[in-house]
Amino acid sequence: MGLLYEALWGNAVKRIERLLKKARANARRFAQDKRGNIAIFFALALIPVLGGAAGAIDFSRAYIVRERLTSALDAAGLAVGSMTALPQEEFQAKAQSYFDANYPDDALGTPGPVAVTEQDGQITLSATASMPTALLKIMGISELDIGATVTIARESSGIELVMVLDNTGSMAGSRLSALKTAASDLIDILFGEDKRPDFAYVGLVPFAAAVNVGADKINEPWMDKSRLSSIHGENFEGNTNIFDLYDKIKNRSWNGCVETRPEPYDENDAVPVNAIGDTLWVPWFAPDEPDGSGWSSSYSNDYLDDGWSCGSDAACQRKTAKYNNANVGSWSNGPQKGCNVRTITPLTNDKNLLLDEIDDMMADGMTHIPLGLAWGWRVISPSAPYTEGTAYDDKDYKKVIILLTDGENTIPEAGGWFGSNHNKSEYTAYGYLAEKRLGTDHHGTAVKRLDEKTLRICDNVKEAGIRLYTITFQVNDNGTKEMMRKCATSANMYFNSPSSSELKEVFKTIAQELNALRIAK
Repeated sequence: MGLLYEALWGNAVKRIERLLKKARANARRFAQDKRGNIAIFFALALIPVLGGAAGAIDFSRAYIVRERLTSALDAAGLAVGSMTALPQEEFQAKAQSYFDANYPDDALGTPGPVAVTEQDGQITLSATASMPTALLKIMGISELDIGATVTIARESSGIELVMVLDNTGSMAGSRLSALKTAASDLIDILFGEDKRPDFAYVGLVPFAAAVNVGADKINEPWMDKSRLSSIHGENFEGNTNIFDLYDKIKNRSWNGCVETRPEPYDENDAVPVNAIGDTLWVPWFAPDEPDGSGWSSSYSNDYLDDGWSCGSDAACQRKTAKYNNANVGSWSNGPQKGCNVRTITPLTNDKNLLLDEIDDMMADGMTHIPLGLAWGWRVISPSAPYTEGTAYDDKDYKKVIILLTDGENTIPEAGGWFGSNHNKSEYTAYGYLAEKRLGTDHHGTAVKRLDEKTLRICDNVKEAGIRLYTITFQVNDNGTKEMMRKCATSANMYFNSPSSSELKEVFKTIAQELNALRIAK
């Protein structure tokens, strides 16, 4: 419409210019003719009339310029409004860049630089454009300056974010270092200079083949202290209570890791209740595996003496008498084997705590992606075991999960170089493969089941209204990349990062998008 409007007025301008010139010529001629007194007065009166018409046309063109200025400032303001923790020079440069992109070079008017100020959560952008006049120049006005100002307000709505981060052994070294830097940058961008903002709460779920809820949760009602779960003590004889076994050992106690709940509760956010024992969590306890004979042992976690009369390997592993007053050697992981992962950080707005917890992350163990994601969901959920999250229908907060892995789901096979053993796998949050917690004791099928679980949990998370970002970091397996792409809320919320430098940019992009969720015109 603007171009058509200008074309129509352009024709009108030419016509009025011709009329003005003709009026001036007639006025001079009439002034020399004494017989044309009435005509003189008419011609002189016509000049201001035509001048007013000329002004109306130029002011209409100025209106077009002002509308374009306002539109370009509006676009720039909404774009930079989602950016925080930027130096003023960079903030200004980005605003100018967005403005320039929305005010074409061939458009009417020549705009000057954009001025940007921020105060009390409001961003004000202003600019002035000069426009050469078409007809007012005949009246001695050759140029008009047109100004525009817009103000963008930051909303008071908040973000609840949980970062579910791969802390497996393959992340050791430069990968973990890059992850710490990128995750810390996200916190800096999201929080800005505020150490305890009331609009951002973040939780952390470091995961491997285990997740650690913290040893201080031992007396929580959702911990299975009364052996109500169907999987409690499945690796031991009789009605063994895992917490009793920890009490028997002199120098080891439960350190906070838990097994998964039995299916389907491992894939959902069902509230834990004693009436349904499988909704509770069983403490992690890697059994003392059968004694080996020198270097020929196919068991990797033998830390106690089985004695001489326990029978088969399976029977020796299930015996509990050997734990009485046992002293586990300092060289051994003992019952904590596989549980070397940082504790979950519930939702908090304590910036320094989050940065410290990110810095303390460690790399160890195998990869169970569905385990980490399920706990990320529980941390952001309003119901137990973590209750810091707001209600799902709370309009003041938006819930977001970031899921990152550097590799595919894995089940560590038992035995290694020494062949398989009766457990058929190493101990993980899903227990031993031989117990068929994944519906099979076949290694390849079990890995496939983990992938299927990952996708189902992703669907459950998205159905709950949680925005899900997924990241593959230096992953070579195309199947895992495709799985993570499907997991994301939308295709543009999946990122593949083949390098550490790109990972930093990915987290920066997500942080700016999270801030954009809180911005309104």
